[in-house]
Amino acid sequence: MMQSFIKSVGLAPLDAYVEPRISIGNAVPDREISTGNFSIQVDAEARALIIKNNKGRVIWKSLHNLPFLSSSLGTDEMTTAPYNDALYKITEHDEHPTRLQTITRIETSLANKNQVRIMGGLGTKIVPPTHLNYEFVLTELSPTQLEFSANILNRDPAMKDYRRLMITFESRKEEDFYGFGEQFYYGSLKGHKVPILVRERGHGRGGPLQATFFSSAASFVEGYFSGDDGYCSSTISVPQYVTTDKRCLFLETSEYTSFNLCEPDRVTIRVENSQVKGRIIDGESMLDLLTEYTSYCGRMKPLPDWINEGVVAGIQGGSNKVREVVRELKRHGVPLAAVWITDWTGQREQQLTKNVTLRRLWWNWEPDAVSYPDWSSLVQELGTDQNIRTLSYITPLLVSKPGARRDLYREAAERQFMVRAPTLGPYVVECGGLQAGMIDLTNPDAWAWFKEVLKEHVWKDGISGMMVDYGEELPYDMRKIMLKDNKPSSTYHNLYPEMWAQLHREVIQELTLPEDDAVIFFRAGFTRSPRHASLFWTGDHNVSWDMSDGLKGALAGMLSGGFSGFTLNHSDVGGYNTIEGQLKGASMQRSRELLYRWMELGAFSAVFRTHEGILPERNAQFYENDDTYAHFGHMARLYVALAPYRKHLMSEAHEKGWPLMRHLVLYYPSDPVAQEVGHQQFLFGAHVMVAPTLSPATTYVKVYFPREGRDVTWRHIWTGKYFEGNGTYKTVDTPLGQPAVFIKEPRQDNGLLNNLVDFANANATYTTTLK
Repeated sequence: MMQSFIKSVGLAPLDAYVEPRISIGNAVPDREISTGNFSIQVDAEARALIIKNNKGRVIWKSLHNLPFLSSSLGTDEMTTAPYNDALYKITEHDEHPTRLQTITRIETSLANKNQVRIMGGLGTKIVPPTHLNYEFVLTELSPTQLEFSANILNRDPAMKDYRRLMITFESRKEEDFYGFGEQFYYGSLKGHKVPILVRERGHGRGGPLQATFFSSAASFVEGYFSGDDGYCSSTISVPQYVTTDKRCLFLETSEYTSFNLCEPDRVTIRVENSQVKGRIIDGESMLDLLTEYTSYCGRMKPLPDWINEGVVAGIQGGSNKVREVVRELKRHGVPLAAVWITDWTGQREQQLTKNVTLRRLWWNWEPDAVSYPDWSSLVQELGTDQNIRTLSYITPLLVSKPGARRDLYREAAERQFMVRAPTLGPYVVECGGLQAGMIDLTNPDAWAWFKEVLKEHVWKDGISGMMVDYGEELPYDMRKIMLKDNKPSSTYHNLYPEMWAQLHREVIQELTLPEDDAVIFFRAGFTRSPRHASLFWTGDHNVSWDMSDGLKGALAGMLSGGFSGFTLNHSDVGGYNTIEGQLKGASMQRSRELLYRWMELGAFSAVFRTHEGILPERNAQFYENDDTYAHFGHMARLYVALAPYRKHLMSEAHEKGWPLMRHLVLYYPSDPVAQEVGHQQFLFGAHVMVAPTLSPATTYVKVYFPREGRDVTWRHIWTGKYFEGNGTYKTVDTPLGQPAVFIKEPRQDNGLLNNLVDFANANATYTTTLK
């Protein structure tokens, strides 16, 4: 406001009064130049750069008489929370932006007839000493992919510190934007600025804005650090989008980027680099765009059959407890694919308050001699005798554990295999109140060493996979750390999760274990993570119902990730974060109702996996009594009934890049209601509609049935009732254990849903209670 006042009274610098504009030189031809399947024109009348596909549809256009390239001064602030290096508050600073762009030449490349080069300058003033010379290159890679690159070639001395680029182009007010990795709060991101930085979300972001989080003093701090837009922070952050106007664009650069979608008529991409590279994707539908995009980012392979035939039960507390819970699961006839044991390395107590102790984990990557003295035999006993797989847990972090047989932290420190501080010692990573060192994945020797650690300490006992946690802690600020590679940490921060996934893929390939038999699941990711990972999960949710970080947010994150190639995804059934003791008289604990409703969502994701939470004794668990075991078994059998269909969807994901859980907008892009209900219901493949119950004390949902062609209906699996696809809402009862699920009729699933129909018919009168 003060800057506007200063400008209004004529006291601002002279360049503030220069109106942004574009100038087209006389040597620039006013005609379309073809790359083969795309036409490119600097239109003198429209005073804009226009790109069309081979059918004449405009797929990219700059704004009338405004620069499509610009730059600015200023150093962004990347502030981390004092207790967590992965929680960032980002404040962008743009000072003295360039306001003028000239286009002096456009030509077909002599070396490549599929390439068009545009040259010109950027400046803050008309006078030459304030110019940057640029080159903007468009290269056809295929009939549906057009690569673009922007480079600052040289600078006038006065412009030597202009080292970022902004690209601005047209949008429509009605154009909705999806993707950007996992986004947990908004459906369409239109109207928001989306920062692209892999980081912790900030549990309970929004702090006191959400009544649920009055129970946590920490939530206010984490809400503050959760992001510039307030809710767009994510551990899977990708510079890519897909829109309802059948447009897709992504960047190949890794530095911090933001997509400003706040103004209704434009998009501005801001990149912390003077070189930018990316692609514009063309397609006939949003699904076509996903197929094209995933040809670049990679397509996830189908999971092994064994995990499709039962649930993954999260259990911690030692060998005896694991055996006891497994016995009860078998006694109750629960289809069990695997047990997931996070605390195989031992529990590390962290005193939260006088009366509350968190049970964290020791990051030393060997079986704990007290809790799991018979770890190897336990894994073999479960696998060989009972056909139950074991999944464990790993991070790129290291600590020295008292009494450990091998001190991996000391080894890595002595050999300089960890990220180093400027003092040359290991950089101390803050992880929610705990401290650790972090493997330097830019060091080839450290890479090879940690692969051997994984083989010798983690895989050798016969496990079938693991949760691969963290990956977002590498400091962005290059002044804080030193890497083996001389590139700045700002280049590697977003790439670290990709490298972390690649390392694990290499380990599996080098083991005798068949590659397609292992399941490793990640929470952190960047653009090309899907080509290395077999599965993702949506990270640490609160044991709550809300959109900001609870059950609703888990659904939103899985649907959003599907637009960015994260096709096989799931969440911790029941959530993870429990708040107890931080604020006198307040708490947030998992109720049995929340656990049961989260199970209903879990049954319609890639993997059904439970989590005890960070305070198991304060949360409802599936192993509490006969009733909870029985209901868990019911929901597990629902998941198994979907196995043939889910296996088909996984093949589709690998062949086409389509997610298992699909936002309605992928099939109904012109339906405004379908765009709005994206966090309330979804399609599981093309033939199943799911409307989970996402609020407490609720026994029904309102389901929207998009308008379809003639004779298309949706059959409710529990009652057999048909609902016409006519663009209306209908109220559907959802007693516990009977989520609102519908099969599209006439059926075109080739019988893959027969097991689901049979299960629903056999359980049409199923009931349970919360007592």
